[in-house]
Amino acid sequence: MKFTKIIITRPQKQNLKLQKRLAEIFLAHQIDVPVISLPLIEIVPIDQEGLAESTHRALLQAKWVSFVSPNAFLMCDQLFKKHHLKWPSHLHIAVVGGGSEQSIIDSGISFQEIVKPTDASAWDSEGLWQALQNAQANWQDCRMVRIHGEGGRNFLLEHLTEAGALIEEFSVYQRQALSLDDPAWKLLDPKQASLWVFNSSQAGDFLAKRLPQLGIDPSFLSHD
Repeated sequence: MKFTKIIITRPQKQNLKLQKRLAEIFLAHQIDVPVISLPLIEIVPIDQEGLAESTHRALLQAKWVSFVSPNAFLMCDQLFKKHHLKWPSHLHIAVVGGGSEQSIIDSGISFQEIVKPTDASAWDSEGLWQALQNAQANWQDCRMVRIHGEGGRNFLLEHLTEAGALIEEFSVYQRQALSLDDPAWKLLDPKQASLWVFNSSQAGDFLAKRLPQLGIDPSFLSHD
């Protein structure tokens, strides 16, 4: 099947970066397929002074900090800046993939190291746990701060806890479905054969929720 367009579904900031990168690659390889941004997930920061202070205090006492996504870092960084708090420079950082790593590097903060799965095909919690075991053999009583949005998987938390690590968790953002009145929905045409790119199951859930509200039969997604 020939696709008339590619639809990417990450939050707006990540979508824009991906859209730009894909446009560069397609231009270099003479691929004429438009990339459409439909940010199915909206990231809403949790802006509380108490949250900023308690997160910062925990980081001062920890050796490691884990960010579950680029948004986890970006929202925490935004929170710290608003409340005039600086990142400790002694931290070892754990991330699932290259997007989070690049966001941290681009921010210019100081740190000891960034650990992520070496194989891009294993950019997930399981891959990160393997990378962390390679980086540090003994996790007994080692303090880690885990920064994330509300909800999400607990694989890494469970394995670190079983290994004896002391984990403190902080939610710094919420995920919301893209608003029904967002103009991005106007780019969606069920009659066109599109390639959808999902980076989270929650984006798919939000799409399934919104389509009936827009008067669109979700069955078009399963057409061959």
